[in-house]
Amino acid sequence: MLNDTGPVGGDPVSRRRLSFVTAADVAAPRRRGWRSFLAIPQGGFGVALLLLLLLLVVIGPFVAPDSPNEISDQPILGPSAEHWLGTDAYGRDILSRVLHGGASVILLPLLAVSAAMVVATLVGLVSGYLGGKVDSVVTWVINIALAIPSYLAVLVVVAAFGGGGAVVVTAVAVVYAPYITRVIRSSTQAVAPREFVLAARARGESLGWILFREITPNIGPTLLVEIALRFTYAIMFIASLSFLGLGVQPPSSNWGVMVAQNRALLLVSPVGVLVPALMIGVLAIAVNLIADALTQFFGDRIHERLMV
Repeated sequence: MLNDTGPVGGDPVSRRRLSFVTAADVAAPRRRGWRSFLAIPQGGFGVALLLLLLLLVVIGPFVAPDSPNEISDQPILGPSAEHWLGTDAYGRDILSRVLHGGASVILLPLLAVSAAMVVATLVGLVSGYLGGKVDSVVTWVINIALAIPSYLAVLVVVAAFGGGGAVVVTAVAVVYAPYITRVIRSSTQAVAPREFVLAARARGESLGWILFREITPNIGPTLLVEIALRFTYAIMFIASLSFLGLGVQPPSSNWGVMVAQNRALLLVSPVGVLVPALMIGVLAIAVNLIADALTQFFGDRIHERLMV
């Protein structure tokens, strides 16, 4: 007969029953964590704004009344029943361009931050854990990189390789990687002397295991906050580059490009400038609110195991 209550010495089936954990048991802490995060005013409001913008980006191209680059014979037209936000200097429907233009405003900063995060995480973990000459070299490179103004570095890269989305993503990733590396390195140095890391070393675990199974989960909150902050900066940075003609190029309906192309008509038809500029601002505010909420959330719960 199976012994369902015996703690030791039972048959394999009994031991499996004792250790069985349902998916609901695993998901419950996550649900509590999400509820606590959304209960923070900045978190709930920021997530709501971001979801609305993402919904707009996804369904916008399907509900847009016209093609974003369709030229008509009604340039600089004010809001009307046919063109709700009017038309630009080329007669293109502003509403259609706004609905089509959000994807690149979100995607390019996300790609740039993701690329920077991958490189910075690897370098920061290795540097912070190994220390010694490796850390000295990494610190020296970081200090040199941080001494160069961000816009100057990007301008040099764009001047050398030309504009366009791929070049801007690469340039912004290179610029942000040292900042992220410095944060991860510092966090790793704080975790490396902890008992569980020393125990893993004593067991003979590999470097990869220690870095990614012992240290990384314990600096996860720092990584999430840094991603959110850098994403906010990247949105404004890449939008500024597009405005200057160094990022996404016309005839793209990117919101930064729209602001640049319509700024000469600001006094005549301000909608073409104000609406895309407002969309960029709302996106940056939403991500920044989420970053602030993450800082508060993990700051209040830094000793809780909320990340599974």
